[in-house]
Amino acid sequence: MAIVSGKNAIISNSVRQKFSLPNRFGGAIFGLSKFGHKNIYAGIYQQRKGIKGKITVIEKFYRPTNPQSVAQQANRQKYADSVSAWQGMTDEQKEPYRQRAKSLPYSGYNLFQKEYILSH
Repeated sequence: MAIVSGKNAIISNSVRQKFSLPNRFGGAIFGLSKFGHKNIYAGIYQQRKGIKGKITVIEKFYRPTNPQSVAQQANRQKYADSVSAWQGMTDEQKEPYRQRAKSLPYSGYNLFQKEYILSH
């Protein structure tokens, strides 16, 4: 894990190699590029809490897998059902979720999603 303090911090070639960009020379992934990535700021960035506030961290590049297992497909279907259930509700039905979510760090929609998925 590397901490990025600004755009100038990631211009040097030695720093970019530590970040393991997917297409740099000598580390290419076939099918993407032969000799380098045109965007030197490419990568997977995250905002994390640090002692002095938020810090930006860049993760090592990886290709996520999609095994499409039975359990994964069932969870995706639950999520799709919860979205269609929310879209089918009237404003009067949505209002209690919005009111309850005012004291929470997320919206009424997210509260409904959470409760729907956990109940099914």
